[in-house]
Amino acid sequence: MRTSMLYALSISLALNLFTGCSKLPTPEKVITIDPTLSVPSLNGSLSDITSTAFEWKAIEDPRVSGFYVYRSSQSNEDKKLQRIATIESRYATHFVDDHLVPNTQYQYRFSSKGKENTESPASETISVSTLPMIAPVSFFQSVGNMPRSAKLLWRPHPNAKINSYIIDRLNVNDQKWIEIATITGRLNAEFIDRDLKDGQIYYYRVRAVTYDKLITEPSETSKLVTKPLPPEIKNITSTNDLPKAIALSWEASPINDLNHYNIYRSSTSNGTYAYHVKLNETKFTDITKEDGEIFFYKITAVDKDDLEGPQSAPIVQGSSLVKPKTPTSFDGKIGPNGADLTWINSDPRAVSYTVIKTTKKSWIDRVSVEINSIADMKFHDGDVTANVEYLYEVISVDKDGIRSLPTLPISLHYETK
Repeated sequence: MRTSMLYALSISLALNLFTGCSKLPTPEKVITIDPTLSVPSLNGSLSDITSTAFEWKAIEDPRVSGFYVYRSSQSNEDKKLQRIATIESRYATHFVDDHLVPNTQYQYRFSSKGKENTESPASETISVSTLPMIAPVSFFQSVGNMPRSAKLLWRPHPNAKINSYIIDRLNVNDQKWIEIATITGRLNAEFIDRDLKDGQIYYYRVRAVTYDKLITEPSETSKLVTKPLPPEIKNITSTNDLPKAIALSWEASPINDLNHYNIYRSSTSNGTYAYHVKLNETKFTDITKEDGEIFFYKITAVDKDDLEGPQSAPIVQGSSLVKPKTPTSFDGKIGPNGADLTWINSDPRAVSYTVIKTTKKSWIDRVSVEINSIADMKFHDGDVTANVEYLYEVISVDKDGIRSLPTLPISLHYETK
């Protein structure tokens, strides 16, 4: 009884070793060499870059149902030929082996396939070599200093198998080549890469592609730099002493292809700078509406390719001439002989004075007149009437006719007895 159990256990262990505790492997078919089967007789071969074609004489033997193809290459260490294909027709006389490595030697044998897992003896071994890969594009160059673009030129490939070209660009940030375009047509030899960054370094190369999608090694790498933006405008000056105007001037841009300057203006230093004017000179007079009006400016240079440089810094402030100061110590008295007004000048810019006289005819009816070009700091008004109220104000006026704010009005009147 114990012997029977040990025997059963041994059988179980043996099965587990071969099955991995699952199922028995499917046994391989055993091929028997039948020396009576016709052996393929090769007529020859024809090689290309990644493929080789073979031709053999037709076989009339009805026992032949097809053919086996064996191959090895120099990359195989044991040089052993492996079956790579089965041809399921005895009427076939051609075979093409593709996806091979360019410029590589291979060995082939053929045998006839018989019925019931038989085959003929192998044919003689034939050694073939694939052709070398097509050479890269021989001439490739790039044209730099273009506005946000790059022009690429190459010599059309002389090999008629070439159908297209792949343009590669190196991403400088991660040092990775990326495909940016495919140009169809062997004779095409130009590509313009657009939407690039200003003043940026780029690297390019080109690869040729055959009709059967074989890709050559890359051409030599070409480096370029796109056109930089015009530099920042320097040495900007502005005025604050012109009547209702601000004069700007700046250092000329050093670029050779300057087209114009743009001036941007804002009413506050940290506000939005809106486009104000385009001009070709290095000076500009900005006319203002008010006295003492303040504006902030930024200026840019624009070249003939419409590339605009950075806005100038620091911010430039300018203003029109402020109003003269208002006279002080304004006083007056009135009597039958008229009104006498006096004041003190508070601004050396004042060259004359204007007196504003307002006659109050009623609570709502008033008439104002101006007496201009008063040279002294006093004024006598003889045109007064008893029992009528008059309001007087005085204004300083400079040589440009800019008027100060008026003094506070004084009220004068006298009554008859």
